[in-house]
Amino acid sequence: MIFRWITLVLAGLGGMVHALQAQPVLDVRAVPRLEEGGRTAYAGFLITNLPRAFAIGSPSAFGWNGGTGTPEQVREKALAGCAARGAQDCALYAVDLDVVWQGRAPQHAAAPPALVKTWNYTIEPDQRYFWHGPAQAAGVYVWAHGYNSMDDPRGRQPQPHVRAFNNAGFDVVRFDRDPVADGNRTRAAGWLADTLTDLRQRGYKRIVVGGQSRGAWNSLQMLQTAGLADAVIAVSAAAHGSGGSTNLSAQYDDLRQIVSDTPSAPTRLAFVQFEADPFAGDLDRRRALIERLRPRLGGVLIIDRPDGLRGHFGGQTVLFADKYAACLVHFVMDKTPADHC
Repeated sequence: MIFRWITLVLAGLGGMVHALQAQPVLDVRAVPRLEEGGRTAYAGFLITNLPRAFAIGSPSAFGWNGGTGTPEQVREKALAGCAARGAQDCALYAVDLDVVWQGRAPQHAAAPPALVKTWNYTIEPDQRYFWHGPAQAAGVYVWAHGYNSMDDPRGRQPQPHVRAFNNAGFDVVRFDRDPVADGNRTRAAGWLADTLTDLRQRGYKRIVVGGQSRGAWNSLQMLQTAGLADAVIAVSAAAHGSGGSTNLSAQYDDLRQIVSDTPSAPTRLAFVQFEADPFAGDLDRRRALIERLRPRLGGVLIIDRPDGLRGHFGGQTVLFADKYAACLVHFVMDKTPADHC
């Protein structure tokens, strides 16, 4: 599955040859010593969040680790995994965003500092992703985190599926909100709308806005103004806090209002929900509402209660990225049917 993903994304989309040449770590076929199973593992490595490391050894041994732990821990585990396959000469091939094999110098360019910085929110290019800039990028993915008045989620890596967009040539920026100021979702939606307008003026060819929970809800609100986004990816959308109601019936009414207020536009919408999400309410009713948008939008993709994934944070797993990242990229790029993943 994962090897099919990397093949589709890197070979099947316009502009991917540039991404492959600019970021050598993405070239699965260039990794020496690996057989097919090792290349499949390397493709999985490429959609893993940082820190991460991939090691190789003779004749075809490999080991990798990533997503959690310290940089030192993931490197040690990658080397240990390679050695466990019987190799005596294991060495690191790739670390984070670069090929380090045989002392190769870093290849990726550092992302710039915050594009927007206010008391309430920042628009932060994430340093854990490749950076292309508006002129070279296939687009930009604006990631919006969830909301919890008892927690500060700023700075956290977006979900693994976002890395698929970065590997396909998109820049990644985080819509980081101060939790003290983030309680009112309508105000946060205004900040996000200003952000998308600014990114459009900077020259990005395609703007994708997506998020988890309240960040997904704010992303859905962007549908109410035609032209703000080319695509919206809403994962486990939920509304709560001082600007909304924790009452799920009221949340349903608010979602119905968003659907009602959405004008006809070429924007493409991917809506994702999972079984046993305590913040979602009636999943069938939510799906029925989103279905109403099909005649008005450029495409609607509903990933509804996929097998093997449950709960409010089902989208944060590598399993979700394995199953759906390639489809989401192709859907946003208008390369796959609007209702199929």
